[in-house]
Amino acid sequence: MLSGETIRNDATGETLTMLETSGMRQLYAVRIPPHRPSPPLHYHVAFAETFTVMEGALDFYLGRERRRVALGPGQRVTAEIGQPHTFGNDRDEWTTFTVETRPPGGVVAAFEMAYAVANAGGAAKDGLPRNWIARLNFIRISEGFLPGGCLCFCSVDCLRWRSGSAGEMRWIGGSRMFEVC
Repeated sequence: MLSGETIRNDATGETLTMLETSGMRQLYAVRIPPHRPSPPLHYHVAFAETFTVMEGALDFYLGRERRRVALGPGQRVTAEIGQPHTFGNDRDEWTTFTVETRPPGGVVAAFEMAYAVANAGGAAKDGLPRNWIARLNFIRISEGFLPGGCLCFCSVDCLRWRSGSAGEMRWIGGSRMFEVC
């Protein structure tokens, strides 16, 4: 996605606008509607995300205990590598915030896929793909992981779920084969 381009999720009204992309970071703006459900609690092993509110308010939740951080305009919070987090807009007004990923990750590409699925009628209530295979593909592309288990990628076409403790990473060989537990 090029700087200045905007994509829209017609199921939720949410938009994402690319502001900057480089070898060091990705910066994009997200506008979410009132009462937008939170994505699942997740974490990333390849990059940190900094969320900065531009307009409205954002409810941000950190850690497995979901410690709430209420953010207003100009306020920011960073989800470090491996730190579980999620966010939502529990208010009656729209919220606009920026997300900076350092180094750049696959989040924007994942949302391009998710919005395309949503715009074709395949969105769940949270705006992400309803189909579990498409949802797992979203997680894979975004380099996100769900606490409480591990998602193992054997290849682009093979996904399997294993239980394990969060945060442990084991290389199991191959260019697209890894396991995060």
